[in-house]
Amino acid sequence: MLSRNFRARMIAVAAIWISIVLFASGLGLSIIIRRVVEAHFDHDLLDHARELVDLVELDQTQRPFIARNLSDPRFSPARSGMYWQVVLQNGESARSPSLDDDLFLSLTPDQIRDGSPSPSTVLTNVEGPTGPMRMIRNISEPSRLGQTVEVRIGADERLISDEMQHLNLTLMAMLGILALAMVGTAYAQVVYGLRPLQRMSRAIVDVRSGKTMRLPEDLPEEIMPLVTELNGMITANLTMVDRARVLAGNFAHALKTPLAILDEEATRLGASGQESHARILSEQCARMALLIDYQTARAKASAIANAGACSVVADVLRSVINTYSRFGPGHDRRFEVEGATDVVVACDTNDLTELIGNLLDNAAKWARDRVVISIEDFDENTVSITVEDDGPGIPIEQRARVFDVGTRLDETKPGTGLGLAIARDLTSLYDGRLWIDDSRIGGAALKLTLRKKIAPSES
Repeated sequence: MLSRNFRARMIAVAAIWISIVLFASGLGLSIIIRRVVEAHFDHDLLDHARELVDLVELDQTQRPFIARNLSDPRFSPARSGMYWQVVLQNGESARSPSLDDDLFLSLTPDQIRDGSPSPSTVLTNVEGPTGPMRMIRNISEPSRLGQTVEVRIGADERLISDEMQHLNLTLMAMLGILALAMVGTAYAQVVYGLRPLQRMSRAIVDVRSGKTMRLPEDLPEEIMPLVTELNGMITANLTMVDRARVLAGNFAHALKTPLAILDEEATRLGASGQESHARILSEQCARMALLIDYQTARAKASAIANAGACSVVADVLRSVINTYSRFGPGHDRRFEVEGATDVVVACDTNDLTELIGNLLDNAAKWARDRVVISIEDFDENTVSITVEDDGPGIPIEQRARVFDVGTRLDETKPGTGLGLAIARDLTSLYDGRLWIDDSRIGGAALKLTLRKKIAPSES
């Protein structure tokens, strides 16, 4: 699907690129935010270490205690993840309520070897009583205590992880919303950007259907070279078709005189006793005249030259039925019309008259009494015109053959064998269909489909 859909390809590429950029951005932001959170935790731990040093007092037995609880209440609940411990130089110690009786803040081997009592503050990662933790070891010599005080204060890594999980979820949600907004913007941009191409596509359909002769010339300059070339090609094709029609008509007319001379010579040969030669020559002349008439009729077809032509079926039917009900084989037939005859089809009036005229002529020749013309919707964009007779019908095996040039199933009937062949070619020029089916009234049914078109007064 993507290989043949330009819009889908552009949107898919934009969505993939947006996803990659936002994923990389989210990963980078998550790393930066974690570093900020860790720095914030370390800063808080350092502040609490200083606060703890200021709160340490000695009782009468020289054991340490703190005058009040620390400002952060998380140091009070047992196993809360926030712990402190004070160790004096004399070995006495005190610890936070969050440390149970059997829990201690241990030092790493390096810290134990570094037994220096000199004042220092060290940040380290150790295995705490409830998991990995970040701990600050501060050694100071408050003058009021008269000895070295070591403060160990730390927080579990899980507190940072919990905070990061909440921040990452928020970040993911915001980036997801941003991604949807950006993909939506890209979709709108692609749709808007391709609208001139869609307009151009509709214009090409209008040219093919005969609604217009040229593509619009108020399109964006990026596609105007293509539009100009297409309009030039359309104009050249129409000129070529016009020239071909004129040449075909002139050629057919030019052949009429030599053909008439040959036919006259055949008559003279017959009169002089050379009847076999005369018959052969006459038959070939008749066939040549038949082919000339057929090609002349095709040259007159205006399906391509008369782009934009349309016809009201009712007007054509009225004219053709009036003609056939007075003259020719249809003067003693009953013509019945069914359906909505006010429908408009995309077909030149002259061509539609010849089309329906050939179908009615065929039906009138074979009908016993009735010819029924019915008009109905074939689908949303196509109308069906059916011409039925109550004659003997056409055998299934002969139905394709009757559209061949010069074919006559019954030589006793008047005609040249051109009518249905011309009707078939005209139908093909208008992208329609013509076929034979069984009639509801016993004979043959000639079914014709043509495209609908809005009448000029309504467009």
